[in-house]
Amino acid sequence: MKNKKIALVTEAGNDLGKQFAHILLENGYEVIVAACSDSLENLSQDKDALLSYDLVEIDFTSEQHLYILKEKINNTYGKLDLLINNAEIVNGFGHKIDQLDVDDVRKVFEINFFSIIKTIQVLKPLLLKCASPRIINITSSLGDIDKMKDENFCYYDYCLTAYSTSKAALNLFTQLQTKEFESSKISMSSFDPILMENCTHNSATISDAIKNEFISLLTTE
Repeated sequence: MKNKKIALVTEAGNDLGKQFAHILLENGYEVIVAACSDSLENLSQDKDALLSYDLVEIDFTSEQHLYILKEKINNTYGKLDLLINNAEIVNGFGHKIDQLDVDDVRKVFEINFFSIIKTIQVLKPLLLKCASPRIINITSSLGDIDKMKDENFCYYDYCLTAYSTSKAALNLFTQLQTKEFESSKISMSSFDPILMENCTHNSATISDAIKNEFISLLTTE
């Protein structure tokens, strides 16, 4: 098992974790999916999937859970070649400033942003055990400030304050970490599973074009 590449995919609500897991399995990875709440329940009901990958329950807001996950990966696999930070939630669709609940915004940031920072911090030692470790942060065009300024952009009128700002924060964090990791062997990148020109993507479906773009990140230096 140690000869195979080990990948961890996080899942908290966008239903893409299973699809990323299948792509990785097709490309020779041993896959762990760390999921919480409804995502965990949904994945637990897929018996065929459970035969393919290792499903682990996690609370992404709990540092203790992350360290338990780290120990499980270390004891079972001894390393981590690839981390896919896919955990995300969304709330407050269409809310204007007077409707915003700061606690709801904070809840989204806890999963979409802060938990990703902590996950990388905790799992970095396992990544450094590998020859070419990779981190891919799953982002969204709704967190692209330039696109959200463009009236021709398909999601220009979307008002998802918590989600969009959390993804914008993640985009900048990814850029900063990419520069930090330049002197190390860790490769870091972001990936938007919604093609920018696709304005009808309202379901968690990965097209062949998106799949091929994702696969290219697994080998790009």
